Amino acid sequence: MATVIKDLVEYIGINEGELKNFKNFKQLNFESDFHVPSEAPDIEQIVKVYANVDICKYEVIETPIGISLEGQKLTGYKLLVFGDINYKIQYIGDDENQVVQTFKHYIPFGVDIVLSQHFNNLSYITPYAFIEDIDAEQIANRYVCLNLTLLLIADIKA
Repeated sequence: MATVIKDLVEYIGINEGELKNFKNFKQLNFESDFHVPSEAPDIEQIVKVYANVDICKYEVIETPIGISLEGQKLTGYKLLVFGDINYKIQYIGDDENQVVQTFKHYIPFGVDIVLSQHFNNLSYITPYAFIEDIDAEQIANRYVCLNLTLLLIADIKA
């Protein structure tokens, strides 16, 4: 995992390296607002944002074959992926001590990936999640807006 610094904020958990030759994937953007817990002081400055993804469950389902009105081709199989995006935000408290504070939050997600029309139901499937980008913005003294771009890949081995 790479560490990226943008506007004095350190982001930890972004995927580093190139991903090649994958056909079954879905890219998503998650935007979330988080509130600092009531027992913690206000935010003066965000320092670090940690993020990781846990895939909790996945399964293949059969779907109709056809083309939707939006132009998406349905092949007869989808991979449903369920998991959590876990965040840990460190910030300098806006009080006389200016101690570094931390709070955690998570977002559950459920996503479907359309599989190839040549998918073999006896194949081994492993889903992978890669964080492509994270961005945090302090909206107010107790609110943080986080944007995360996630790439989910279904690795299929016959």
